[in-house]
Amino acid sequence: MADLRLTIATFPHGQWDGLKDGRVKPEGIELEHIQASPNTYRLMVRNLEFDIAEVALTTFIAAKWFKIPITGIPIFSNRDVTMSPITYNVHSGIKTPKDLEGKRVGLRSFTVTNTTQCRALLKSEFGVDTDSIQYSVSEDAHVAQYENPPNVKQIPDGKTLEQMLVDGELDAGLQLSNEPGGDIGLLLTEEEADEVGLGFFRRTGVYPIGHVMTIKDSVLQEHPWVGPAMFRAFAASKDFYVDGLSSIAEPARRDRQALRNRELVGGDPFPMGLAKNRQAMEAMIQIDVGQHIIPEPMEVDSLFAPNTLDLE
Repeated sequence: MADLRLTIATFPHGQWDGLKDGRVKPEGIELEHIQASPNTYRLMVRNLEFDIAEVALTTFIAAKWFKIPITGIPIFSNRDVTMSPITYNVHSGIKTPKDLEGKRVGLRSFTVTNTTQCRALLKSEFGVDTDSIQYSVSEDAHVAQYENPPNVKQIPDGKTLEQMLVDGELDAGLQLSNEPGGDIGLLLTEEEADEVGLGFFRRTGVYPIGHVMTIKDSVLQEHPWVGPAMFRAFAASKDFYVDGLSSIAEPARRDRQALRNRELVGGDPFPMGLAKNRQAMEAMIQIDVGQHIIPEPMEVDSLFAPNTLDLE
């Protein structure tokens, strides 16, 4: 019988190189690889563009709440323990994170995973009332059915968040591309942002998840074996990468991040399987409730293919 042909969109993380270069082949499946971009999330949750796709975790959780026909397998990537950069206009009166209360803050989209986690850290680590902030966004949510809260407004066409921050139309920004200098300051240095994330990790044990692998429900309904087959293939590809991390001659930024996180978590920087990631998943669901992404918690198991729940 011929292999099942499936399209797959993943980011250029080293842990997927084994799948892309042929060292790992999922049993019974021939993959057509497509390099993912931030637009991949939208294409997957709105158009079901790919059979398999790497999707930002908050987008995935929102998609499941709105019953988008995709399902996860417990394969996770893009993990780090830090806080997203926060820039501010030096004339805004902002000196500390607490000063963000009541201010005008720009971010790409309200449901971006990293900035959702950042708002949660502002709340938990600095006591910031994140609901008091007036947010300006340049993009709508990836999930079309999602409606922004009342304190989130779309910026006018022809404007950019970065220029609005420079011009004083915004007081601060989360993950904007402005470089510090002139009228733009950095609220936390990279070292301070790392310490915030590390403090959260040490206190809670939660190792944040950025991305999760998803599969179209139509594929899993017709071929339920695809979930476990892809889990095993992703896990094998990741093992190739992790086993070779220390021998990379010129590690790139993501390699250095993985090496650092391996020391931090005391082992595999990309643990797979729900048993090792249940706490992180439950934490992100609670964050998404607290940040108005979904109205109430969801059961973790309901997000993943049933025949992958016990895989390790």
